[in-house]
Amino acid sequence: MIDYWPRFKRRARASSWLVWCIGAGVYFLGVFHRSSLGVAGNDALVQLNISSTALGTFVMAQVGIYALMQVPAGLMIDRWGPRKILLAATLTMGCAQLLFAIASNFPAAFAARAMLGAGDAAVFISVLRLAAEWFPRRRYAMLTMITALLGMLGNLVATVPLVLMLDGLGWTKTFLITGATSCVYALLLLRPAVAAPYRETPTPDPGAAAGQAEATPSVIKESAQNMRAAWRQPETRLGFWAHQSTMATGTVISLVWGYPYLTQGLGYSNEAAASMLSLYVIANVVANFVIGPLAGRRPGWRLPLALWTSAGVLAGTLALALWPGAEPPKLVVAIAFAAFATGVPASQIGFHLARDYNPTARIATATGLVNAGGFVGAMIAALLIGVVLDVRSGGVASAVALADYRWALLVVAGISVMSNLAMLIAMVRVRGLVLGRMADGIDVVVPVRERVWDRAWQRMRA
Repeated sequence: MIDYWPRFKRRARASSWLVWCIGAGVYFLGVFHRSSLGVAGNDALVQLNISSTALGTFVMAQVGIYALMQVPAGLMIDRWGPRKILLAATLTMGCAQLLFAIASNFPAAFAARAMLGAGDAAVFISVLRLAAEWFPRRRYAMLTMITALLGMLGNLVATVPLVLMLDGLGWTKTFLITGATSCVYALLLLRPAVAAPYRETPTPDPGAAAGQAEATPSVIKESAQNMRAAWRQPETRLGFWAHQSTMATGTVISLVWGYPYLTQGLGYSNEAAASMLSLYVIANVVANFVIGPLAGRRPGWRLPLALWTSAGVLAGTLALALWPGAEPPKLVVAIAFAAFATGVPASQIGFHLARDYNPTARIATATGLVNAGGFVGAMIAALLIGVVLDVRSGGVASAVALADYRWALLVVAGISVMSNLAMLIAMVRVRGLVLGRMADGIDVVVPVRERVWDRAWQRMRA
């Protein structure tokens, strides 16, 4: 009798879709954990006996650690591979939720959220690295879009289902279950290593002697060189600014200040505010089905999509900040929130730039640099909003009014303007490089047609 089981295990381990699905499942859990505090905020105030300001620091710690860890996470993925990093990330997030479940004071809960941000930081770029190593280039855009959609599904599960769990099981049991789920899921990542079909193997230096082991750079030095090489790539810097200009505002609204703006500033009920944030999630999903395929099938449309989306995000911010009268109509608020939501799928254009213009050996590093763009911008914007609201209200949270949020939104708009200008400058520089390569007869990833602004830029540089 033929034993088919070993053959089945070999094929299962080497299945590209199975490898990617297991990794994408970690991202689903990561977004679920990341978003869980959104509906558990009121319970946290009672459970931990903290103020609203202290509750806000949980989000700041989580997002801040996430942003700061992007580059180190990319370097670790490039060195140890996405599977090992996903395993460590899953266990870290699970342990963070377990700690959050049993936390009885502010320091313990703060440490748990910071730990969650550290584990979450490596997940998305690890999954993108799996997509780059296990699938041909033509499928990268589709897999990026599906990964983002799975993340949004995790966001949705962190709303109504999580509320039902909190109501039925209570704080401790709910977070113990969610944390244990991640720890158990980590078992799927314990499979034996399998060579990825599209992974580039570094070419050894023929001039290197066998006895020059002492000249091999240290891990830290090699990682630093990898990061510098990725950042020196003009397309990586363009991806950084494209990611920030499209995504930062929506991240601030969805994770931190959207709900307070709707309830305190506009006087919405809790139900109406939750509905508006649900609209944000739905618009995000719909935009993924439009922007994702376009960015994948029409490489020449990527930068125009990023420009138009970032302009829409800025227009939505200015509309809420400068709308005449007492408050903007609900339709205007809904359109603005939908514009913010489109920035999340559009920010994936930065990942395409990192994927197309960096060798596989440092894709994760370049992707981490790009991914840091949006979260660094979100961190700065979130902190400045808090400062503006405190200054305007005299530090009294209950005294915050719509006029205070208008000033805060103007600050966000200012950050958006600077990000857009940086993206435009980086884009013109990259276009100049591409045009130069085309003139020299060198193959380019995405051909461009010379425009008036390209000639003007060349004259300025001359």
